[in-house]
Amino acid sequence: MKEGVTKAAAEIKLTGGLETSAVRHSDHGPGSYFACLRQRGPSAGGRTAYSVFFDDDSYKGIQSSVISDACEAEPWVPFN
Repeated sequence: MKEGVTKAAAEIKLTGGLETSAVRHSDHGPGSYFACLRQRGPSAGGRTAYSVFFDDDSYKGIQSSVISDACEAEPWVPFN
């Protein structure tokens, strides 16, 4: 998963510190599972959340998160 998140962040040109959520099952998008991703910073409300999709450990794509992903309600952890 780490490689996929790194690839996704580069694809949308996020730089600096990143935060992710836990991996969850998806019933939409290009993969069976997804994790939320955003750039780390002082203003949580101003940071766009993205959904990073996977099938097993294979990265399948990234898109802006949608309401049904509930990314903003998830606990965020630093991505290392």
